[in-house]
Amino acid sequence: MVKSCVPHRPLGRLLWCLIPAVLLGGCVAGQQVIDPYQARSEREAAMQAARQQEVREPSPLSPSTTTRSPSSLQADTTTPTTGDDLLMPVLALINDRIYAYEQKLEAWKEFSARAEELGLDPEQQEKITSCQEQLQNLYVGYNGLHEVLLQEDRVDAARLLAARSLLELEKKDIEFLEGDCSGLISGSGGTTLIATTRSRTLQEVREAIDQAMVERKYDEVIRLYREFTADPEQQPPYDMTYQYGTALLKSREDEAARDVFLGLLEELKRQDAVRKQFELMQLVGDLQFGMEEYEPAKKQYNDIVDTYSRLADKNEWALQQLASLDVGDQQADEVRAYADLLRAYLEYTPDRDGYLVVEKARSFIDTYPYSPVASAVDRLLKTVKDQADTWFNTSIMARIDSLAGEKKYQEALELLQDVDRGILPPEKQQLLKEKTEELTTLQAIEAETRRLQREQELQEQWNRAMAHLEAKEYDQAIEIFSSFLDNPSYAGKARQRIDEAARLAAQEDRRRAAELFVRANRTHDLESRKKLLFASRRLLQDILVKYPQTDLTDKVKRNLQRIEEEIAAIDPALLDNPTTVDGTPVEPEIQPSITVPIPGDKATGQEQ
Repeated sequence: MVKSCVPHRPLGRLLWCLIPAVLLGGCVAGQQVIDPYQARSEREAAMQAARQQEVREPSPLSPSTTTRSPSSLQADTTTPTTGDDLLMPVLALINDRIYAYEQKLEAWKEFSARAEELGLDPEQQEKITSCQEQLQNLYVGYNGLHEVLLQEDRVDAARLLAARSLLELEKKDIEFLEGDCSGLISGSGGTTLIATTRSRTLQEVREAIDQAMVERKYDEVIRLYREFTADPEQQPPYDMTYQYGTALLKSREDEAARDVFLGLLEELKRQDAVRKQFELMQLVGDLQFGMEEYEPAKKQYNDIVDTYSRLADKNEWALQQLASLDVGDQQADEVRAYADLLRAYLEYTPDRDGYLVVEKARSFIDTYPYSPVASAVDRLLKTVKDQADTWFNTSIMARIDSLAGEKKYQEALELLQDVDRGILPPEKQQLLKEKTEELTTLQAIEAETRRLQREQELQEQWNRAMAHLEAKEYDQAIEIFSSFLDNPSYAGKARQRIDEAARLAAQEDRRRAAELFVRANRTHDLESRKKLLFASRRLLQDILVKYPQTDLTDKVKRNLQRIEEEIAAIDPALLDNPTTVDGTPVEPEIQPSITVPIPGDKATGQEQ
């Protein structure tokens, strides 16, 4: 008899109470099964009222499965069978689990919708897919078991089925509830995943923007920032927004940059970030001055003076700017010229502007040597000149010297040609002109050096071919001489040497064929005679294939006809002998090391 239940967890406690009751029906007869769900008694009235409700709308993830609320149990079990009282708690449990997982499926739909908006990595996507499969499998499993139990006629079979299936589902159910998947649905895990993904995305975008700023790819910075902030829940940090504003400014989108910096300034004032606030106030004031928004600029400079009244070094710039603005009515041209210079300085990027801002600053000093901002312009001039010199020395001259060091003179000359002379002062233009002449000379010297080197290599190759020719290695000589046929300087004499080598080679092979023919006529052994005749025949056939350009072709053909007549006299079928796989006739081999004196035409019967 079951006297008590072990209070492990709600689902496990219910199962361990119910399953023994189903299997040991005789021992608990007459005792009332206590429902462990405390909310059960509170729902009795609702269950009676919903007794006629059989089904609800199917779940989106299991459209073929009938879904139920907890109260549908009464309608499902209105036709009891023998022992139905024992299966009743099991059916109630299964029905409640079905209802619970319907709620989880709804929650999962909401979480999935949020997750789809994020750029999840493959590992996170795989985790979400796995959780969804577990959730759906549990829901379908409980539904399937519920339907089977309702349709089972034999109570004993139903008991065993309930015991086995419930134990398996309980294990999977508990693993799901205690695992990470349940946390995703409940909100804590999902929030963590989303926060982690957003943090990862923020870090990736920040690194990409940093790299683009280093490379002065301002269009890329703007694109990355706008894509990131397209999600209203993404909050970019201060430094990223500052880089965005800088990219706008360098792209000459001054009004948009001003609005970005003003927004950052308001944020810093709320945060009481004094150091960053001063730098940004000065930048905003200068930008408004450069845009000829004089009154707002005055306000920024006055705020700096009021806020940092005890810090003379910080006030000096603001005071000079205010002094220039205060004489605006009397010297409007000077103020506009300075505003134009200030705006060009803020927008300055060396790749595009070169020394233009340097020249503009020098022109201002020459025109207004007594301006109240003369010292400010001097500092501005030094700053922008340092940047221009760094760009010119590293991005142009250093790259050109590097290419020249690698003897890539053409690439260096193309780089020089691409430099816009209009953004360079006369002395820099002269320097590039001299560098172009120097590289052109070096390129010509290098070309001549390579020509001489190539000529030397060709001469050495020609000498090797001649050595083969003199050593009677005719095939090797022909191969090397043939490599000269595409060279206009060597093609003519190479053709002559090839013809010479082919003629000598044909004479040599014809001489050897005659030698073998003589030996065949002198031997009395039939087999040896056949081998010698076939060897002579092969040499003559090779001459026709390898050296067709020689003037010995007709003589070789007559010699070949004579040999084949000798072979046919022995046995006509020998000329139709089988061939090997590659088409070569199966002919006896002869040792080429044996030589005999070459007889005259009269002795051999062949023309020499």
